[in-house]
Amino acid sequence: MTTIDRAAVRSRAARLLEGAHPWGCFEETSTLYAARTGVHARRLVVYPPGTSAGERRALVFRRRWPTCGGLMALLVSLVAAPASSVVALAAMVGVYAAGFVVGAVVTRGVQHVCRELRCSTVRYGETSETYGDAEGVEMCLAALLALERARAVGRIDEVGFELGWGRIYEETDARSREFG
Repeated sequence: MTTIDRAAVRSRAARLLEGAHPWGCFEETSTLYAARTGVHARRLVVYPPGTSAGERRALVFRRRWPTCGGLMALLVSLVAAPASSVVALAAMVGVYAAGFVVGAVVTRGVQHVCRELRCSTVRYGETSETYGDAEGVEMCLAALLALERARAVGRIDEVGFELGWGRIYEETDARSREFG
């Protein structure tokens, strides 16, 4: 009888730098935002199977740069403010733009092969309307999370995980072309 070793638990640093999941990311609007605006948006991004840790870090950097870069640009402008307002503004814009350039350069090989599904539900009074592929987002996300749980408890190994991930990646690709 063979046993499958459980997947190694990812460290907090790895989760912070590479994202919560090795297969990609899932983002949705907060409940408070949905209650205020009537819009509930969901986005599932699936990386190609075999994406390395470095590629995941680069993709997470690119996704988080608008917010983190804005904070960094603010700090740079505060540090440069005593010199002159023109210098502070130039430094702030330079740092912020440089982050976008770095993000585009380091993800140029993998960004275009990531697959994305989106959907949003808009409430109009008592009725609601859904745009995009809500069924695909839910189905693919559930399958990816089930794969992750199966690997965590040792029911499948890394090869089985990547095989399942690849099938879902192909499904996401087909659905994104259908709804894209």
